[in-house]
Amino acid sequence: MKSAVEYVSRRVSVENLLGHAPHSLSGGQKQRVSLAGVMVDEVKIFLFDEPLANLDPATGKQAIELIDRVQKETGAAVIIIEHRLEDVLWRKVDRIILMDEGRILADQSPDELLCSPLLAQAGIREPLYLTAVKYAGVKVLPKMHPSHQNSLVLSDSDKVLVRKWFEMPLAKAGKKDKSSLLEVKNLTFGYDSDRTNLENISFSLNEGEMVSIVGRNGAGKSTLSKLICGFETPRSGSILLKGRNLAGDTIKERATSIGYVMQNPNQMISQSMIFDEVALGLRTRGLPEEDITHLVHEALRICGLYPFRSWPVSALSFGQKKRVTIASVLVMQPQILILDEPTAGQDFRRYTDIMEFLRQLNAQGYTVIMVTHDMHLMLEYTPRALVFNEGHLIADLAPSKLLCDPQLVDQAALKETSLFSLAEQCGIENASDFVQHFIDYDREVRS
Repeated sequence: MKSAVEYVSRRVSVENLLGHAPHSLSGGQKQRVSLAGVMVDEVKIFLFDEPLANLDPATGKQAIELIDRVQKETGAAVIIIEHRLEDVLWRKVDRIILMDEGRILADQSPDELLCSPLLAQAGIREPLYLTAVKYAGVKVLPKMHPSHQNSLVLSDSDKVLVRKWFEMPLAKAGKKDKSSLLEVKNLTFGYDSDRTNLENISFSLNEGEMVSIVGRNGAGKSTLSKLICGFETPRSGSILLKGRNLAGDTIKERATSIGYVMQNPNQMISQSMIFDEVALGLRTRGLPEEDITHLVHEALRICGLYPFRSWPVSALSFGQKKRVTIASVLVMQPQILILDEPTAGQDFRRYTDIMEFLRQLNAQGYTVIMVTHDMHLMLEYTPRALVFNEGHLIADLAPSKLLCDPQLVDQAALKETSLFSLAEQCGIENASDFVQHFIDYDREVRS
């Protein structure tokens, strides 16, 4: 047994981790260890259920590379259950079986399926580079090998269409002057006295902004959220809300201005009925029941849950439960919403529902901060990204510029957008402008 464990651990590069406790490992390391545990039995079929969940983009890319290498070395059959299609197609896939509501809609090669309308019908997002060439008027055919951006064959006339589309002027949204809302100044924090998890972090947010916080696992993103909410206390530095230092505020006092929504709604929900869950925070404040009813109904209307106000929470879908947790925060009338991975585990249809809902809240004046590994979310919905690496804020810029900067992408364990490669393929020099054009055009089309 020992020799078998050592052998498979070397094959998936975890031989140096055998003496570590599982809880001390990163998400990618845990995945490799799990794979090694299965490989000990020399199985003929590997089934991966959402292997990219909770991994940062670079680690997700490495996971697909590892799965591909194991398949080639063992000759085993590999089945991957995923909705992040473009990420899975980073390595060659023989077939895609597309399912919707218990039925098989298609069993085709990736090149064939990507040329059909079936993915959209099933709520699965096609790769961004394909959406871009289709927007440009290019007819995508299987013979063009569209399953990977590097294999996509574009004729000279196709490239001309893409360049013309890029040059097409779009209506520009007017910028509104916004006042400063949140200021983080020289923030430093460590969970242990001999280690610093965040060091000298400074930035400011204006009212009505929608911002992504990105970076590799363990970079300090969630720690920053905890500090802003008051769950942890910094060693030094300050957090100011409209110029007022929050250092003396309790968690309860901060919750009146700053709402935090966890990734998994089931970890937040404690009441059996929807109304009671949303009313819980107000009841702990001792508000009259008449006022509570009014405020809860208003929050439920905003979240599209008013018709379900008397329903049990158990009758709701995961996405609806997510809205309940958001309603329970909104009812406290905060100025800032912080959401941890708001679209984790959602297919494209539900992802769009959640994000359009958050965009509407942002349009109503809420400042929205999202901690995310989802590069599509960051590109499409947030004009600004705060980039963390090893406890440092290393960049504060537009996502379209971030994902076209190979050095920053590598530092923060992100992944270059395929739109960057498409721009290069079509001879477009300013790739970040091309990416921004896609974002703006896509927003127009889907509005």
